[in-house]
Amino acid sequence: MRIAGTVVVALTWLAASLPAQDTRIAYRPELVIQVGVANLDRAIEFYTKVLEFTITERRDDLKFAHIRTNVPGLEIGLNEIADPKGTGSAVLNISVADVVAARKALEERGVRFRGETVIIPGKVALAPFSDPDGNALRLAGPPPVDKKRD
Repeated sequence: MRIAGTVVVALTWLAASLPAQDTRIAYRPELVIQVGVANLDRAIEFYTKVLEFTITERRDDLKFAHIRTNVPGLEIGLNEIADPKGTGSAVLNISVADVVAARKALEERGVRFRGETVIIPGKVALAPFSDPDGNALRLAGPPPVDKKRD
């Protein structure tokens, strides 16, 4: 019994003398937002041709593609599934320098917006729309400058 007690004391001392392990999560500067789509080709065309993002990977065997956005390290993962439900209450805000100009360009490419652009004075302009599968997207940028106040 004395040996067992000595071993326990020795192990306790050894454990206390070891440096503490770093338990923080080591995040990489990357984020992929996965969205379900009904047709991968149609989704790739929308995100690359209409929104002008870049495809970085496509795997037909897995029915997915990665799309690089305008934000370094942020990609949208397109995953073809049988019955996509859209993003529900999640909204992907796409930051642009000029919401009015970006909205006009997207409307010319056939994008239908959901309502008028919402302006929060001094804060942001928001123009909501959806991709072809109903995933909620929104242009977000600085509000237009009120020319009357200048």
